[in-house]
Amino acid sequence: MQHIENNGCTLAPVDSVLETLDPYNFKYIEETVYNLAESDDLSLSKPVKEALQVIEEAYKEFGFEATSLSFNGGKDCTVLLHLVVAVLSRLGQPTSTIRTVYVTCLNPFPHVDEFVQICSKRYRLDTVSIPGPMREALQKFLDCSHPKPKAIFVGIRRNDPYAGKVVD
Repeated sequence: MQHIENNGCTLAPVDSVLETLDPYNFKYIEETVYNLAESDDLSLSKPVKEALQVIEEAYKEFGFEATSLSFNGGKDCTVLLHLVVAVLSRLGQPTSTIRTVYVTCLNPFPHVDEFVQICSKRYRLDTVSIPGPMREALQKFLDCSHPKPKAIFVGIRRNDPYAGKVVD
């Protein structure tokens, strides 16, 4: 049997087949993420610290009820989700549900849908599924949400084709 290192979500053994639906320990996630932000590896700690600061500032400026997350189960969104959870814990909101929009595609992979559902339970996401494309789905989310979000976190890389002009 292969040994799998802990992924920073929990002290419990890693559930490699995604059978556990128990919520993650947000305080533990906070500790591991903020420790990473303070680590000596500047190639990783610097961008993590910057991302945490942006997320903290958004929650402070717009509030918890007016801030949402776009989550599609991809790598970028999952990293962003983890950072958001760390910030919520740091800001004293470790049991808050996270307002989330899942922009679905026409023919999704069943495993992705299942992963999003599992994450919804484990990370306490209040998820609304809306068919894409992205821009139209986000507008529908804004139109149907009460209170209306003032900010939506979206996980994207600078070199993604639809990233537009992401600035430092």
